[in-house]
Amino acid sequence: MEGQPTPSYKPAPGTQAAAFDMLMNAIGTYQGPVIQQLLNSDPGLVHLKGWHGMTPLHRACLVGDYNIVLMFIEANSDVNAVTDFQETPLHYASKRGFPAVVHLLIRCGAKVDCRDNRGRSALHHAAETGSVEVIKYFEETLGVNTREVDCELQSPMHIVCTHGHMDLFTFLMSKGRSDLRQADAAGNLPVHISSEKGFGHITWSMLCVLGVSVLRQTNKAGYTPVDLVLQNDKHGHKELAPVLQFYSRQQDSYRVSGPTLKWYTLLLFPLLLYTTLIIISQNLSSYQFVVFLLPAVFLFCQNNGFMDHRIDLISRWPNPLFAGIFGAGIFHTVVAYFWILYPYLYTTWWITCLSWTVCPVLLFLYYRLLRQDPGAMVTSAKDPNTGKTLNLVDLCMMHDPQYIYCPVCDIVTTKVTKHCRLCERCYLHMDHHCLFLLKCVASNNHVLFLWLLIIASINMSFYCLGFCLYTRAVLPEVAYTDLFRHLLHTEAWPFSLLCLNVASLMWTSSLIYQQYTVVVKGCTSYFNEWKARQYPLSVHQSLSNFLHFLVNMPLPHTNPHSPLFTPGATPSANIRNIPALPSNNKYLSDIQVI
Repeated sequence: MEGQPTPSYKPAPGTQAAAFDMLMNAIGTYQGPVIQQLLNSDPGLVHLKGWHGMTPLHRACLVGDYNIVLMFIEANSDVNAVTDFQETPLHYASKRGFPAVVHLLIRCGAKVDCRDNRGRSALHHAAETGSVEVIKYFEETLGVNTREVDCELQSPMHIVCTHGHMDLFTFLMSKGRSDLRQADAAGNLPVHISSEKGFGHITWSMLCVLGVSVLRQTNKAGYTPVDLVLQNDKHGHKELAPVLQFYSRQQDSYRVSGPTLKWYTLLLFPLLLYTTLIIISQNLSSYQFVVFLLPAVFLFCQNNGFMDHRIDLISRWPNPLFAGIFGAGIFHTVVAYFWILYPYLYTTWWITCLSWTVCPVLLFLYYRLLRQDPGAMVTSAKDPNTGKTLNLVDLCMMHDPQYIYCPVCDIVTTKVTKHCRLCERCYLHMDHHCLFLLKCVASNNHVLFLWLLIIASINMSFYCLGFCLYTRAVLPEVAYTDLFRHLLHTEAWPFSLLCLNVASLMWTSSLIYQQYTVVVKGCTSYFNEWKARQYPLSVHQSLSNFLHFLVNMPLPHTNPHSPLFTPGATPSANIRNIPALPSNNKYLSDIQVI
C-alpha cells in the first residue's frame, strides 16, 4: 500500500509458509484444536512474521479470544514483538477492547509504555476504538496518565473526539481525566475536532463546561470551531452549525444550558392543548367533535420526530411528551368524572364508595412512582464471600464472570443490572424504561408499577361505566340510533375521554398480561431468557406466583432457569484456571499468583 512500509519479514516459501498461512487462518476462525496441532508440529511458527510484520500473537490479540492468546503465550511467543509500524500485541489487544486479554499480556511481561511509529501507546489505541474498559484497566491497575500525548500532541480525548465514542468521552470527562483546553500540534482543542467531525452531542457537552468563549479560539490555521463546522455539510454539521453560531454571538458570561423551556413546553403541551380544546368546545352548541378531531389529525400528520424518545436537539434530553400525555390523561379524566359524571351518579352508594376509593389510590400510586428510586446501582458490587468491592481486574480474572463493568457509571454490576441510556444510570432487575413515567421500572418499583396498571385499568373501566350511566340520565329520550350523533355534537368532551379511556384500557390490559407472563417465572421484560420462558407452570402455580409478587413476597414456585433468582457463581469460585507456562518463561510465577 502506498505510504506504508514494506514488511520487514515474510516466512520463507515452502512447507513452513503454508503452515504459517494455515495458522493465521485458524486464528481468524477460532479453530483452537487446529492451532494447537500446528504449534505442536512446529513450535517455531510463533516467531514468524507475516504481512507488515504481524506475528500470530498479534493476530490472536486482534481477534480477541482469550484462550487462543493464552495458547500462544504458552508456546513462548514474544509478547513485545513489534510490527513494521512498531505496534506490539498489547496495542492490538487494546484496540480490540478486551481487558482480560490485556491483563494476561501485562502479567506475562508486555510493556505498557511501548509506542508505535506515531508515538501512540496502548492507551491511545484503546481510545481509537472507544474501549472504556481497557483505559479503565490502565488507570486503575497501572496508574497510566489518561492525558498523555502522542507525536502530534494528541491525547485520548482528541482521539475520542475524532471518532465520536460517546461512552469513552463521558468517561474521560469525569474525575479530571482530560484537559479540554489542551491543544494538539495543529492547535486544535478537542472541541475543534468534534466540530469538524460534526459530533453534536460531544461538542455541546464540552461547550457546557468551557463556555461560549471557546468558540472564538482559533487553531494554528486560524479556524474557530464555528468555521470548521461550516466547512462541512453533512447531517451532523447542519444540526450543529446553527447552535454554534447562536452561542458564538453571545457574551463570554453567557451560560450554556439545556433546552429547559422546550422540555417543559413538551411536558405541559398535552394538558394545555386539551384544556384549550375543552374551553372552545364548551362554547359551541353543535359540532363540538370537530374541535377535538382536527388537532388530532394535524398532530398525526406532523409527527416528524415529535414522538421520539429524545428531544430532537444536540443536547439529546429525554422527550417528556409521553409523560405529559399520561399525566394530562389522568388529570382530565378525574376532572371530567367528578365535574360532569359524578353529580348524576352520587346517589348510588357503591359508585360513591368506589369513586372516593379507587381514584385516590391511583393518584397515590402515581405520586409514589414519580418519587421512588427504581433501584439505581451507584457503587460497585461486592464479593458475596469476602465482602470486597469488585473492580475491573477481578473481572479479568474470572472465567465466566457473573458481573459486568458499566463504562458510563464506572462501576462493576451484576449481570442482572442494566444501564438505561435515557436515565444514564444502572438499575437492578430492570424491566423497561417507561416513557410515561420518565423513569425506569426496576427492582424497587416493579411491584408499584404493576399495581398502577391494575388500578388504572379499574379507573378507566369505572369511567366508561359512569359515562354509560350518565348518558342514560341526561339523555333518556334519545334513541340509540341518534345517541352517537348527539354525543358528537353536544357531549364531545366526556365522549372524547371515553374513546381515550377505551383505547388506553385495551393497551393497559395487554401490558398487564405481558407483565403477568414474565413475573410469574421470575423474569422481567428485559431479563427474560429463553429457558425461563419455556419453563412450564400450571395455572394455579402462575396465579400463586403472581399474587406473591403483588405483595412483594418471594415466589413460592421457583423457576430454576430464572435469570434473576438463580444463584450465580461467586468470584472466589470462578477464577480463571491458567495452565502452567513453559519453565523457561520468567513470568510463570506471576501468572500462578493470580
